[in-house]
Amino acid sequence: MAALAMTTTPLVARVNKASTRSTRRNLVVRAEKVSHGKGGEEGGRTFNNDAFGMVAKNANYTLFASAISRCGLEECLTSPGPFTVFCPNDDAFAELARKLGVSKMDLLSNDRIPQIVRSHIVQGPNRLANMADGTQLTTIAGNTLTISNGAVNGIKIKKADIKVDNAIMMAIGEVIVI
Repeated sequence: MAALAMTTTPLVARVNKASTRSTRRNLVVRAEKVSHGKGGEEGGRTFNNDAFGMVAKNANYTLFASAISRCGLEECLTSPGPFTVFCPNDDAFAELARKLGVSKMDLLSNDRIPQIVRSHIVQGPNRLANMADGTQLTTIAGNTLTISNGAVNGIKIKKADIKVDNAIMMAIGEVIVI
């Protein structure tokens, strides 16, 4: 929170031709230190360099961060891990909502969202560079993901091997629905 310093300064102004003087005071407010949250909001929440924090800080992944929170997985993804997280962007969630004929908010309230979110998280660090085609990973939901040709279950990995404190993250352009 910013520390504020307030000072008053007397102002002398000529009021009329008869040299009558009036004294006013101006209030000056100056911020000593400003602390910012994720998007620059003063007093906003701050996030660490863990899997949840990195998703929550990125404006392109707000729906995935909201889904993680609604499913109660925020604590899991801020724990020591390690994890591999396949992160669908907001466009991917918007496309899934469109396909299902619901709003994005209704999608996040869907009964299947906890299972869908858990299908994006794998226990243990897995780098795409170290996985051969056909590598199979088991998600925390118990589903199997197959890695081949730079894709997970046929969904292209847009950016791979993003290292954060407790995870390896992969940016993907579709939501994994199993």
